[in-house]
Amino acid sequence: MENKINIFENENYKFISDFVETKIPILRANNKFENDYIKLSETMESLETELLDIQKEKFNEMIKLIYKNEEYYFALAYSLGVKYGADLRKL
Repeated sequence: MENKINIFENENYKFISDFVETKIPILRANNKFENDYIKLSETMESLETELLDIQKEKFNEMIKLIYKNEEYYFALAYSLGVKYGADLRKL
């Protein structure tokens, strides 16, 4: 059984990721998510002000990589939702 998703073979996953990202306000309407989201943003900003220049560069590179990885996560989550949507409705 092939467990490979073809959307990752080219840049198509970015279209899906962009679409999913437009739906983030739905998550932000959830108080727990919003609180965690704000806390993460505040922590990142606070940390960045405390870092030395070389550390800031590494920190910023790490954040860029996290966002790049999120593109894949969003596309995978969306495609799994499409594939298993009927099962998800039962939850």
